Amino acid sequence: MQLRLFAALAILGFAGTACTAPIAEPAPELQVLHARAVTIHPTFTGDLANIAIPTIPAGASAKEVKKLQKKITAAKAKQSARVTLQNAALKSGQTVLNAADASLKLPSALSVTFTNDFHSSSSDSEKHVTFQFDAPVCAPSCVGHGYNGPRSSSPGKGQPGKIFNHAHATIFGENDV
Repeated sequence: MQLRLFAALAILGFAGTACTAPIAEPAPELQVLHARAVTIHPTFTGDLANIAIPTIPAGASAKEVKKLQKKITAAKAKQSARVTLQNAALKSGQTVLNAADASLKLPSALSVTFTNDFHSSSSDSEKHVTFQFDAPVCAPSCVGHGYNGPRSSSPGKGQPGKIFNHAHATIFGENDV
């Protein structure tokens, strides 16, 4: 009887030990590893460049100061509107680059030059912002189009934008989603 009791306790003890043994975690999938944001270091040129704010030179007459004050006020208003466009362009470019990151294996940080605000062109009838960056997949540089929201027409319907390599071939955003 005592032998049966001892055997039963030994079996229960072994089962308890086996149940508490650590189980190895599965390796994370590649998609999980690429769930990151690309850091953009932007430069704005062309119609997205900053507006030069005039300064009042020392020794300016009252008439010159008054004239320059009007120019300064107008330039500051234009710059405020320009900053709004720059932020929209940056958001659009960031969305495209984050979406393209996994398939293009982009570096974690990119210097991106934004050249145009939302416009249409002969190569892309949908309004887009144009940007350029260097990455290994581009050999040496890529051009991107970022839409203000998902693309509404095919090809590339539903995509946040397109990326073209140095030969102007579409390497991201061509297929409908």
